[in-house]
Amino acid sequence: MTRKLLFATVLMLSITMVSCTTKPSDTNNSNSSTATVDQNKDNNTSSKAETNTPKEEVKVNKIKLSIYTIDVNSLEPNESNTIEVNETLSLEDKLKALSKELSEKKFDKLPIEVKSIDTVKGKKVATISLTDSSTQKWVPKFQGSTGGTVTANTLIENFLQSNNKSRGEWIDGVKFLYNNNPIEYEHVADLSTTQYRN
Repeated sequence: MTRKLLFATVLMLSITMVSCTTKPSDTNNSNSSTATVDQNKDNNTSSKAETNTPKEEVKVNKIKLSIYTIDVNSLEPNESNTIEVNETLSLEDKLKALSKELSEKKFDKLPIEVKSIDTVKGKKVATISLTDSSTQKWVPKFQGSTGGTVTANTLIENFLQSNNKSRGEWIDGVKFLYNNNPIEYEHVADLSTTQYRN
C-alpha cells in the first residue's frame, strides 16, 4: 500500500510540475521556436559541411611521352608504353623522367643522364650521356649490326618523340655521349652525330 501511495504522489507531482511550467499558448511557440532552432542547426551544419569539405584539387595537366621499342626485323619504332609527366615541369625535368623510364624499361637500369639543353642554330638540342663506370656495360649494347642499330634507334626515337603529337614543348635534336665523350663505335654511328626530328 505504501508503494502505491508513493507512486501516486510521484505521478501527481510530475503532472503538476509539467502543467505549471508550460502554458497553453506557450505550447505552439515552443514548438515553432524548437523548429527554428532545429532549422538553424541544420543550416549551421550544412555551412560547416561546406567549409569542411576539401576544396577540389587543382587539376594538373599531364602530357604523355611515348616509350618506343624498335622492331628487330623492320627497325621501325613501335610505341610499347607511355608515361605521364606534369606539363609544367621544365623541359629538362621531362627529359630526366623519360631517361629514367627508358633506363629502367629498355636498358637494364644503365644510367642515362641529361647533361644539358643547348640552342644550336635556333633549335633546342639535348645532350645525353650514357654512363657507366669502369664496367663498360653499355659497350655490348653498341655491338653487332642489328643490336647496335636497335640501341641507336631506341635512344634516338625515344628522346626525339617524333611520332608523339601530344608531347607539348620538346627538343628538336639530341646528341649522345658515352661517359661524357663522343661515341665512336661502328654499329651505333648514328649516336656519334646530332640527330634532329623530321
